[in-house]
Amino acid sequence: MKGNEAEYIIPLRKEIMKVAKYDRAKKTIIAIRQFLQKHTKSENVLLGKELNQKIQSRGRKYILSKVHVKVLKDEDKYRAELIGFPIETTKKEEPKSKKAKEEKPKKEAEKIIETKELKKETMKEVTVTKELPKEKAEKVRKEKMVVKDEKPTNEKKK
Repeated sequence: MKGNEAEYIIPLRKEIMKVAKYDRAKKTIIAIRQFLQKHTKSENVLLGKELNQKIQSRGRKYILSKVHVKVLKDEDKYRAELIGFPIETTKKEEPKSKKAKEEKPKKEAEKIIETKELKKETMKEVTVTKELPKEKAEKVRKEKMVVKDEKPTNEKKK
């Protein structure tokens, strides 16, 4: 591979026919990776999303006989993608300042504390509203109790 990018047409039929139908998609990925490692002379080969989706599009049994791929060198890694799709490159973003990093966790911690306090307040309100006077509570309890002479409504008659 000369320069930063190259295009390859990768033949897959010979490699695919060596394995059972249910293993063909897996073998295809291995074959593409081996082909690119051989031609780029590097072990660091990454396959793109669209390439993977194209391989898997017809299921794991019925695979394409060849794939047209574009390879781009990104630092020490080679990234492969189908022709016509952009190749995703990762760029390391350096933080602008250490102060910005320190402020974010503090703000998040303050938010968590505030939400806990709000939850406690709402729980207090709920408990206050649920408390009934003793007299009303006893009446409600007596109404719910079943008298021994009466049969509960949920039991079947014999």
